[in-house]
Amino acid sequence: MKTSFSEIRQYLLIPVIIFSMTMVGALSVSAQETFEQTLAKLGIKKADCKDWSDSTNITIPKPICVYVNLIGVTSVPTRSSVTHNIWMEVYDGFGNYFKKRVQMGVQGRSSARWVKRNFKTSFFNDEWVGDDTPDIKIGDWVEQDGFHFKAFYLDYFKGTGIIGYKIYDQITSDRGEYGRVWERTTNIKKPDLDALCHPDAFPCAVYFNGKFYGLYCWQLKKHRKNMNMKKHTPEHVYIDGSLVDNTTLFGGTIVWERLEFRNPKDMYSMSGQLYDKDNPDELMDETSPYYDVDSDSEEVKEYKQNTAKVKGYVKQLSKYGKEIQALISKKESKETIRAAIAERFDVPSLIDYIIHNILTNNFDGLLKNYQWFTYDGKKWFVTPYDLDTTFGYFAINYIIFPPQYYNIYPISSWTYNLYPPMKWVYQYFKDDIDERYAHLRDTGLLNAETIASMFSNWYYSVGEANYQNEWLKWKDSPCLIETIPNSQWTLATYNYSRYKNAAVYSDTATYAAGQYCRAEYRLWKANTKVKGVRPYKQVGCKDSLERIFPWTQQRLVSVDSWMNYSFTSLPVSYTLTISSVGWSTLCIPFKFSIPEGIELYTVTGCKADGTLIKERVTDPQAYTPYLVKGYPGDYVFIGQSEEAHEGADDYLVNGSMHGCLVERYVPQGGYVLQNHNGKAAFYRVTENGKVKMGGNRAYFVFDGAPSTNPILFDEGNPTYVSVTEQSAGIVGIYGLDGTEKQHLEKGINIIKYSNGKTVKMVVK
Repeated sequence: MKTSFSEIRQYLLIPVIIFSMTMVGALSVSAQETFEQTLAKLGIKKADCKDWSDSTNITIPKPICVYVNLIGVTSVPTRSSVTHNIWMEVYDGFGNYFKKRVQMGVQGRSSARWVKRNFKTSFFNDEWVGDDTPDIKIGDWVEQDGFHFKAFYLDYFKGTGIIGYKIYDQITSDRGEYGRVWERTTNIKKPDLDALCHPDAFPCAVYFNGKFYGLYCWQLKKHRKNMNMKKHTPEHVYIDGSLVDNTTLFGGTIVWERLEFRNPKDMYSMSGQLYDKDNPDELMDETSPYYDVDSDSEEVKEYKQNTAKVKGYVKQLSKYGKEIQALISKKESKETIRAAIAERFDVPSLIDYIIHNILTNNFDGLLKNYQWFTYDGKKWFVTPYDLDTTFGYFAINYIIFPPQYYNIYPISSWTYNLYPPMKWVYQYFKDDIDERYAHLRDTGLLNAETIASMFSNWYYSVGEANYQNEWLKWKDSPCLIETIPNSQWTLATYNYSRYKNAAVYSDTATYAAGQYCRAEYRLWKANTKVKGVRPYKQVGCKDSLERIFPWTQQRLVSVDSWMNYSFTSLPVSYTLTISSVGWSTLCIPFKFSIPEGIELYTVTGCKADGTLIKERVTDPQAYTPYLVKGYPGDYVFIGQSEEAHEGADDYLVNGSMHGCLVERYVPQGGYVLQNHNGKAAFYRVTENGKVKMGGNRAYFVFDGAPSTNPILFDEGNPTYVSVTEQSAGIVGIYGLDGTEKQHLEKGINIIKYSNGKTVKMVVK
């Protein structure tokens, strides 16, 4: 029995369940403590917090991990028709607190089937009437008066999809001032610069009436503000729902029941009723007997006219496929077809979507879970939504693949032929896709270390103590359960060819030793002759943080081949700032000449008295961490980018030093450079998730814990720059061409000191 690509696609058309700080999130909290006990252990006191409870406008930074107590509720509603009027207490971990009235309802159709459900909240200043709601501004998010709380019951990280959004944001931000899709349109009079056009979230620990309930993601909801749209502008059309493939909307057939219009607001259906996105129906136009009613107010008439305009834009969109196909059938030039596609669709957003889609293994994003929108009714943009089924997670009929089964068919079978307009962009802009992907790979924005660090940062932001609470509360989650074979069987490493040719397990069949079968979407190998014994004792999807890096490495190898990628060296530079401490660490992805005024060292160990064993370096290499000594200032490192070998044993490792290219948490037991009370040294990290280190830096890991903490730089010497060195006077400032300057100028300055030292400093 074989599984075809179309069969896999059919499985995905059925409703499925998709599995989707620096300080506070990582401190030690005993499992199942009450809300008050947790706050006390974290050192959070209401009296020390700024209380926003009576404020109609709340402005707080984006939390690392927030603590929430819902008062007056014992569970999440089970039906969309049920809501709870409750109170919510919020501590953001940064000294902010508020308590507000909230209306709580279940969120999401699929997730509502699980024991731990998503919920949505609307905040009120009044007594749950809705006439007076607060504007809540969190970090760089748009203002909202309601949010979604995602349970991610099947997700080990409780935020895999959120990390997917962060990777997408990294991809689009690389486009500079036109990174946000709304920046590529002109029909926005007063743009909200914080509109992301995709969700974002931070982790939160949720308590019900003071009792721990679970880890959630506090997430931006689908809302016009986050798309930079106005409520009653008919050209600002925002469509959610199952757009599916070339047989429906993009094939010329509009199935109105599959489309959810989230903007404009106050539209009408053909039946004359207000449009309900939860029960979508055909939009009103002039043919409806309810379109031009004498008794309607001028406002209602305007809304009906707006609805007819929106319907016209959608009908026009549904014709794009046939119009483009007509050009292809006439064998028009590639340039003509490309121009026709670019006139109708925002090609940059589709290119970024395709790259993100295949990189994250977002198969579910081929059929649905993308957001389509326009700002002029003519050109349409796309961004991702609902990225739970990414990075190796896959669910069919509530069966979750184990991590090693990250792909049920080879990447060579990945195709966009059934999914216009991705199909058209892939066919006629493939060179542009490959070029864009190569740029992202060459510049290091997409590599295994970068992506793995995002997962690590998320994991330690949540904090292991909070995860322990989650595992005790929801111990039956499949992400904690191992797949265990019966003794007559072995769970085989996934192989697409072998899997598709294997027969489905049958109790009546006899299997010879070495024969394969498939069951629960897994491949099994008989250890001996067997009949009537199913392959497994239990099926689960036990996951871990350690899985992500090797998974991403494997995925990138496949995507590199699919994208025809080969590394191309690019001119690059990096500026290192050395503070008055006189020491730093460095790890950059290119070879360089050592700038004048600094010294580089390899550290190979630590002596019993706590001083470092180090060797001077004169020929530094790429992707290698070093200890740096130098005068205070900015130093520019210039070179050519080099291809990373992320599987090599010495990748980002040099003796006792471990480097990182992006911001990440330093693991427990590592030593990181810090300045405590004027004493600069490497201090031991005592807890996971407590110390975050910036990108292009390094920390120490020693074989056997040193006997002292902190670790000093030089035996018997102070660990900071001496007063004599600090007070050396400047005797000359010069440009790179040797021309003397009267003062520091923007750019690179060469500074000569009275003690004979020379430093290059960058003024930005």
